[in-house]
Amino acid sequence: MKLSKSDKEYLKEIGYSEKDFSQIERATGKTDYMYQRKRIGQQKAVELLGRKNYLSGIARSAFHFTACRETQDGKPVYFNSMRFFRD
Repeated sequence: MKLSKSDKEYLKEIGYSEKDFSQIERATGKTDYMYQRKRIGQQKAVELLGRKNYLSGIARSAFHFTACRETQDGKPVYFNSMRFFRD
């Protein structure tokens, strides 16, 4: 997934730098997302979490293998970027 200008601005606000953007973008294609014990796609994860919550999750997972973020109703969406680190 290509990060938009507003995505990059938000990521900077939460502590990421421009040099991190490439790794975050590449990780989006190699991350598995789980919701209620089912695998979901990236777009569904964005829909469930909202753009900013998704971005904070994928950014963390892109550097730390995994992350978890909650939907508005408190249900977890899990990020697993292990495949990104294997390749």
